[in-house]
Amino acid sequence: MIFLALGVLLAGTAAAQPDTARPNVLWIDIDDQSPWYSSYGHDLVETPNIDALAREGVLFERAYAPTPVCSPTRSSLVTGSYAIRIGAHDHRSGRVPDYRISLPEGVVTVPELFRAAGYETYNASKDDFNFVYDRTKLYTIGPKPSEIPSWKGPQGGGHWRDVSEGKPFFGQTKVAGGKNVTNIAGEVKALGRKPVGPADVPVPAQYPDVPQVRRHIADHYNSILRTDHQVGELVAQLKADGLWESTVLVLFSDHGSDLPRSKEFSYDEGLRIPLIVVAPGLPEIVKPGTRRTDLVNLMDIAATSLALAGLDVPDFMDARNVFGPDYHRDYVFTSADRMSNVIDRVRSVVGPRFHYIRNFLVDRPLINWGHREMIDLARDPDASSFLTIRRLAEEGKLTPAQAAPYGQRVAEELYDLESDPDEVVNLAGDPAHADVLNEMREALAGWIEGTDDKGQYPRSRAAMHEITERFARDWLRSPEFRDLP
Repeated sequence: MIFLALGVLLAGTAAAQPDTARPNVLWIDIDDQSPWYSSYGHDLVETPNIDALAREGVLFERAYAPTPVCSPTRSSLVTGSYAIRIGAHDHRSGRVPDYRISLPEGVVTVPELFRAAGYETYNASKDDFNFVYDRTKLYTIGPKPSEIPSWKGPQGGGHWRDVSEGKPFFGQTKVAGGKNVTNIAGEVKALGRKPVGPADVPVPAQYPDVPQVRRHIADHYNSILRTDHQVGELVAQLKADGLWESTVLVLFSDHGSDLPRSKEFSYDEGLRIPLIVVAPGLPEIVKPGTRRTDLVNLMDIAATSLALAGLDVPDFMDARNVFGPDYHRDYVFTSADRMSNVIDRVRSVVGPRFHYIRNFLVDRPLINWGHREMIDLARDPDASSFLTIRRLAEEGKLTPAQAAPYGQRVAEELYDLESDPDEVVNLAGDPAHADVLNEMREALAGWIEGTDDKGQYPRSRAAMHEITERFARDWLRSPEFRDLP
């Protein structure tokens, strides 16, 4: 093995080690994808390349995103800190000249920590961070605008082939996920894979069994076939370049699928994500073929990546090294706040069996004319699963669980993930589960207090104007926008 002995590798920082002794770290980022892989027990599609990674490393069955949407999650990943702690909780926020969010004093990004240890760094995925930063301080390779050029953030760039000879790298790259699936079946067929058809898919109980929903689910399965193909290509490139043995790979999605009650919403389907860690040079730590069933926060990859590279994990991080001897989480805590044009505040607690959700704003429905519905309204309403379900709810043609996101909110939800994985039976009012409810309610209160949850405070006028300037007034249905000039 090219790495130093494990005791040396994991002790202190890597500052005294020669560059050739330190592993590269590569984050392989997937957008908007649930873990419907064969390695996760789903048999509708085969994912041989992802399954091969699972055999080479550690697969985490119970990994959850800290938020069910990309930019707060990415803000947490790159800092190892809860978005609600650092004020990065609103989706795509702080990106206009009169409203900039700065990281709290002492909080430093993961790329900067790797750079300080002599690593070269790049991000060929996307930044999408909800705070002000100078890209020249994070990344040594790729585009380096000192100012964020748009509310979507700068385009990424760079490759491990751009790294200086003999230097280790920390890289962030991507493979296609659950976005851009307009002609996904044809694309999958062109890759030599057999596409999944709408008639082939199961329809979870939280959705009506209608053609638009079946097509949406089939598209997601087909996106997984495309993802698996691209993972295979990326791994083949890494091996061809002689970097396989010297690289730690972390494969993950930023949140679950883009189904109507998934992305942007704090249910299991929006939070549970694939997570596989492979480190061919560290088999004693990242043991090949291991399956972990304990609770893991996706944010933990920040601390884990540093630790596997032999670097110290800073005290400011909420992230923890999943391979540390004392790693354990009683719960995974998650947050959801403003999603583009919709203002909300939801917090949740995922335990070994139960999932508790606290809805703080019950004066509005859960699905409150978000930007995805608005876009579908302009494109093709008849093809939209979002708009079809809304129409069926208005016509009274759904089950109570299917219609719930479009009606009066309840303050608390509690689901038994073992007996009710689709989360359609709310146990919050069941006296038989009062003890579980109280325990998780108290855990949530402790997390909110411990993080000084920034979502509990009113937004500034500048924060509100950032949204009113970005979206048309017809899109701003949340009550907070009504009295704004």
